[in-house]
Amino acid sequence: MENSIPKLEELQSKFDQFLALAEETVDTQPWLVVILMHEYFRNIFPADPYLPFDASLSHGQRAFSVLGKNIDFLRQSRFLGSYFDKTSKVGQITAEHLLSYGSKTKGETQQVYDRLWKRFDVSNYLKEAKEIIVTRFQRSGLDFRNITGRALDLGCGSGRFTIALSLLTSATKVYGVDLDEESIARGNEIAKRAEISNIEFQKADVLNIPFQDDFFDFVFCNGVLHHTLDMEKGIREMYRVLKPGMSAYLYLYGDGGLYWYSREKMSLLMKKIPQEYTMAILDIIGMPPNRFIFTDNWYVPKERHTTKDYLERYLKEVGFVHVRKFIGGRATDLDGAVASGSKEAEMMWGDGEHRYIMEKPKNQ
Repeated sequence: MENSIPKLEELQSKFDQFLALAEETVDTQPWLVVILMHEYFRNIFPADPYLPFDASLSHGQRAFSVLGKNIDFLRQSRFLGSYFDKTSKVGQITAEHLLSYGSKTKGETQQVYDRLWKRFDVSNYLKEAKEIIVTRFQRSGLDFRNITGRALDLGCGSGRFTIALSLLTSATKVYGVDLDEESIARGNEIAKRAEISNIEFQKADVLNIPFQDDFFDFVFCNGVLHHTLDMEKGIREMYRVLKPGMSAYLYLYGDGGLYWYSREKMSLLMKKIPQEYTMAILDIIGMPPNRFIFTDNWYVPKERHTTKDYLERYLKEVGFVHVRKFIGGRATDLDGAVASGSKEAEMMWGDGEHRYIMEKPKNQ
């Protein structure tokens, strides 16, 4: 297998073996499951900005190798009993440590993200958001500074991109809308500390945006609608509040390949481990604070995967024109990797991720 690229069916079978052993281990050694799931998950991305990959292996070979090592580790761990739990640092997590990550009783999507936003390093909070936006737009030949008038960040969380929109564009007013009151309060606090005055945060449902038709000059929705009960309604709402002739940006999860196949199954297993416990383990093994956000893949109650063909067809049915897919901007972006057109990329990431810029026609 080291000299050839494994087939998708082989990778899926290997992952299912790993998952079955993890299922048997999760109740007795949950910390081990967290660590091995993290190791696997980071290895199925195109790149990892924090830890280098084995450059001698292709993406498929690396995934196959990591799965094999994780399977061996889980099999061996059965003979160790509770030894690790008694002697390892990860077995000594205190109640106080867990409480620092929030209440275990909050299970809604907004509470998952609320815990994650708390972990962000505020000093890098805005810098990273700006870099993400600028890099992706520039790679696709778009100038973010041309955005003027009123802009909307739909599903803004604690305002990471809302504030970036204010700082990067020429918008006169930027609105952030989210359902979680704590996130809205945190966004207001960060904006205040950054001395930004042209931002307004509102608590509202992204599927029922509290603004009149044709109100915004730009609508930005990054990784939100695939967590709602009605993605299509959210897209229609974006179209409704956007002014004719203006642009909107949308990011949604893709479908297909090993990445999306295993991610969905991982989520079902990881929900057996409290999110606070998982975050405590990742903290102990040294995960950088700004990388905790990836655990949303495990804990959000709703996640929808969409094919490229379906999404593009629906965007046009709603009325959007000049629908254009981004080509990627960061090393970890799946859409950039898939754009290479290689068979291995398709096998690993399927349709990749969906980042689109589109317009509402001037004459309706």
